[in-house]
Amino acid sequence: MHSFYKKAAWKQWVVTILLFLIGIAIVIIWSSLMVKNPILYFSIFLVVPFFQFFFSPFFTKIGMYTYLSPMLLAFGATETSYGIHNGTSFDYLFAMQGVKPGLPWKKKLLSYYLEGLLEIVAKIEKGEIPPSINVWGSSYFFSESTANRLGFSLSETGYGEKLNILFNYLDLLWMYSLANGKLTFPKLKGIKTASIKGEMLVTKKADLERLYERVK
Repeated sequence: MHSFYKKAAWKQWVVTILLFLIGIAIVIIWSSLMVKNPILYFSIFLVVPFFQFFFSPFFTKIGMYTYLSPMLLAFGATETSYGIHNGTSFDYLFAMQGVKPGLPWKKKLLSYYLEGLLEIVAKIEKGEIPPSINVWGSSYFFSESTANRLGFSLSETGYGEKLNILFNYLDLLWMYSLANGKLTFPKLKGIKTASIKGEMLVTKKADLERLYERVK
């Protein structure tokens, strides 16, 4: 986890509750406006980024988010599935301070992704999660060539995941642009789902460590 979750517990809870209440207020105001004018439903693309930011600490506290590294988390992790996701805008605030846009930003993010994958390997080796676990995420985390090199299989992304990515497009846009050092629109059409069994991921430990040391 990043520096926020290393603060005193009471400080974390004060910020978490404050942000949660602000998030609830935004949702209530948006919902009431939407009832009066249904066309405002399309403003969901503006509301979701705020939702992600203000509710992120709360979701972490109640166990919906499991951090594998400061910028890689598992959402609703179970004994059979680890759906890995990029960190939220709240996480960027703490984990990416002082990182320059472009290649430094991209390398820092990749190092966090690899750190998270190595954490999954460590959990499997310790017996905390079974080797049969399915680890999956959207392929925009890393390139198709990197995914293949690390043993991931690529498949068509389901409609539910595509809809989730679409709702989070604004966040994805600014994150993707910072990684590229210029305004860059993510091509959602080409996004695939990358997946790998835990036991296969363990066999890629040496490759993960080498790549991690190279970009760290």
